[in-house]
Amino acid sequence: MSVLLRLLSLAALLACPSPGRADLVSPYGGETAPNFVEISVLSDRVRIALEIDPADYPLFVSTDGPALSLAARTGGTLVIEADRTRLVPTSRKVELRPRAPRVSAATTIYPARPKSAQVIYAELEFPFAGQPRSFTFKPPLDADGMPTASLGVLIEHLGVPVTDYRYLSRAETLVPDWTDPWFSVFENPNLTRHHRSPLMSFISVEPREVRNEIILRLHDLEGWIDLGLDSADTVGAAQLAIIEPAVAEFLRDRNPMVIDGEELRPAEIRLSQVKIGAEGLRLLDDDETSDRATSLLGVILSYPREALAREVEMTWDLFPTGSDVVPVTLTDPAGGVPVVARPDDPVVRWINHLTNWVEPQASPVSLSTARVISLPLLALLLVATAVIAALRGYRNRGKRRYVGLSVAALALIAAVASVPVTTQVSLPGQPAPDAEMARQLLSRFLENVGTAMLETRPETFAAALSPFVASDRVSDVATELRRGLSVTLPSGALARVDEINELQVEQISPDRSGSGSQILATWTAALSGGHWGHMHRRLVTYRALVDLSRKDNRWFLSDLTILSAQSKA
Repeated sequence: MSVLLRLLSLAALLACPSPGRADLVSPYGGETAPNFVEISVLSDRVRIALEIDPADYPLFVSTDGPALSLAARTGGTLVIEADRTRLVPTSRKVELRPRAPRVSAATTIYPARPKSAQVIYAELEFPFAGQPRSFTFKPPLDADGMPTASLGVLIEHLGVPVTDYRYLSRAETLVPDWTDPWFSVFENPNLTRHHRSPLMSFISVEPREVRNEIILRLHDLEGWIDLGLDSADTVGAAQLAIIEPAVAEFLRDRNPMVIDGEELRPAEIRLSQVKIGAEGLRLLDDDETSDRATSLLGVILSYPREALAREVEMTWDLFPTGSDVVPVTLTDPAGGVPVVARPDDPVVRWINHLTNWVEPQASPVSLSTARVISLPLLALLLVATAVIAALRGYRNRGKRRYVGLSVAALALIAAVASVPVTTQVSLPGQPAPDAEMARQLLSRFLENVGTAMLETRPETFAAALSPFVASDRVSDVATELRRGLSVTLPSGALARVDEINELQVEQISPDRSGSGSQILATWTAALSGGHWGHMHRRLVTYRALVDLSRKDNRWFLSDLTILSAQSKA
């Protein structure tokens, strides 16, 4: 007997189905469930991939057909009906395997329950004929219709996700759309995926850029223009390269954008192939393909700015057949607001209401490294006064001598009392910065670098570096900053620096010219950036050699070498 069958037999002997118990769970965060099923409705069958926690295994073994093997009865309590007729499953595979990792944004909201490292994996198929009008999925239930096991679920129809991660805790009915699976839905609206619309727009208003990010289906796009795909059934990197110029040309003059009263055309248009799934939105790799009928495209139209816009107005004019509402999300430094565009109300407007906004600007870096000592200058002045008064008193006679000596005595008393009052005096010369001064300098420079990296155009990037980078080194420093510090999001956009932490100076030495300082340092940057409504956050630890030069108390970044960059979990 195999290891798997011994495990299954042991589970069946040690645990028998207990009386039905209610399992009250949130409909969301199903990826945290100890048991999980992926359901794919295909053109001629329903395929399920079921992961069973060994502790719950008896709840998923049917008692029907005792002549069948234990493996054949695995998953038998999961019922699938087509037009209210129960489908007969065929077991394709039963084995012991490691649990598949499932992580989404909801994982941090709904903590994972205790789960085994390994699961009993069962793969079953439920054949059907024709195109049923409905499918009903039933988890293991007790006599009162309550779930006996916690079961997460992910369901798709013809390759299109119908749900995000959810719980299957009762009988749920899917109404498939065989013509366009994007519109397949559950009767229970709680099971609907987050990205519901076939066409979505996200307008991001940032300090140096306005972006219009669009998710749309290739199917809808082909209803507007000929993309030249001929008879291709799938879309991959090669097809994307073919259609990109046509898509960019088509969208360049659509959905006109007016920024601060001026109608603008996008300076750049980027096209990617994306996929919506339980983990959210992700870009397909170059070696991945998608079905032409269900392929999704992500488009980013960029409008560079010199400062945060005052007003943005977009008139939406693309409405796919059968859809008269396009969700639009307006995002600025304060957050996001959802709105919609309709054929009879197509204008979407954003107005800058940020009352405390300060435009990010790089600034000169000034710091004196001269040695400073504290002297009781007032006491010394009073002592000098006392000496002068005493000398004049001794030179005079009579009443003038008495006055002079009295003034001298009072000055000495005041000098003694004022000894604690000190004044800081800088000594001549400008020695190299010590560790604390170097840390202060690097903190200022990194803050400036983060501000300069907001720039989206080479010429404005160079201008933003000029206040703190040596004039003859701007080009080389700019190249190294983009090479070593840029973090590119999957969409191609650059992440921005939110915060610098854990800045440590490892070593300070003279630079190659001998007139400045070279600092070996490490720091951690908190980075963020969004695209298509999804925010990415990342921590990256850098190690670098930083050359600083100075003129009097003014410091300049003269060279930079990024030695390493490592993402932190």
